[in-house]
Amino acid sequence: MMYSKEKRRAAYETIYAKCKQYRCLILVFLTLPHFNPSSLREVYAAEFMINCWRVVSAVLILGWFVLIKRRISRIAIIIGIQQIFLLLVTIICHGAIRDAVVTVASVLSVVLLYDLAIEERKDFLSSQLLCFEIIVYINLVTEIFFPDTLYLPEVTAQSLDVHVGDYWFLGFRNVHSQYFIPGLMIAFLYKWETGHKVRTYLLTAAIFISALLAWSGGVLVALFGMAGVYILCRNRTKVFHYFHYWMLHVLFFLFVILFKMQNLLRWLIDGVLGKWRSLEVRMMLWDTYLKEYIPEKFLCGHGIELPITRQLKVSITWAGAAHNQLLEIMYQGGIVNLMLFCAIVVIAGKKLYQYRGEEESKIIAVAFLGWCLHGLVDPFMTPFLMAMFVIAYHSNPGKRT
Repeated sequence: MMYSKEKRRAAYETIYAKCKQYRCLILVFLTLPHFNPSSLREVYAAEFMINCWRVVSAVLILGWFVLIKRRISRIAIIIGIQQIFLLLVTIICHGAIRDAVVTVASVLSVVLLYDLAIEERKDFLSSQLLCFEIIVYINLVTEIFFPDTLYLPEVTAQSLDVHVGDYWFLGFRNVHSQYFIPGLMIAFLYKWETGHKVRTYLLTAAIFISALLAWSGGVLVALFGMAGVYILCRNRTKVFHYFHYWMLHVLFFLFVILFKMQNLLRWLIDGVLGKWRSLEVRMMLWDTYLKEYIPEKFLCGHGIELPITRQLKVSITWAGAAHNQLLEIMYQGGIVNLMLFCAIVVIAGKKLYQYRGEEESKIIAVAFLGWCLHGLVDPFMTPFLMAMFVIAYHSNPGKRT
């Protein structure tokens, strides 16, 4: 029996040693299916293949954990609790259970993968950078060569009240930041870790060109806000740091959603971006959620619902979400979800704040600034955005510098 155990252990070690030789390729294989660009969902065969790939990826990630007997980090555990809570609320409230299962499984897969792979930082960053390069460059090509459309939604554009030209490889223009922001974080961490600049600068240029072609107000504010703070203010860490960036949600909620002081920003929203009408509709939407839907289930929320369900509730054809991160968190999971999300923010940010003067912490914090800025008008808690918390939690520039 002892011989059998020793033999199995030796076999596991041999397999693990072989996997290390191909670590980058394995990480790319495990990561790519969790992007699942919106446009591919309109092709049934592509969506089916990606979902199968996701299942294989999730099983392999769990097997990897078991194989090396690795403990799950605190940040991954609290994210897991939050995601499972959302799934349970969705089931109880008879929401979009299939979508909830797929979303939660994908978030947990990416979070666990990052938690597992980030110790080998060069391989991890190189593999993730390659994944974002594939996604962003394909999207840029589709924007350039298919300015009118790449794929058509199954329902007509007229019934959705959207512009067909918004529908590129990554999906409608205002969802692009779910890939752009974590991609920029990975790219600049790769540059800082390896000293190699070309891939970082090329991806940065592609992201900014893509955003300009799409002309989404939220994405542009997020990207140029990140650039301005990183170039001009990154050394003023008493003011410009991770925890202050998250306070933007509270300030926006008070001064814009509650006190209706949006005219203070009209020079930017109307004069520069030309998005004043869009903000006015969002203001009506925020009032509806704040006065009607959030108080209905204030403690545990409504769970994850289909976009069409949300559109019918508010009678706005493009409003499949609350279009504000704070309100969306409260709508989906109530005060419990908000408390869990705050716990994630605090646990992930402790080390960033402690080492906020170090370059790695500045890069990570500025990426969260982009998420916070875009979250003011468009809420996303996608796998790669949630995985940013894992990168923040495992950052330790003080030990490596």
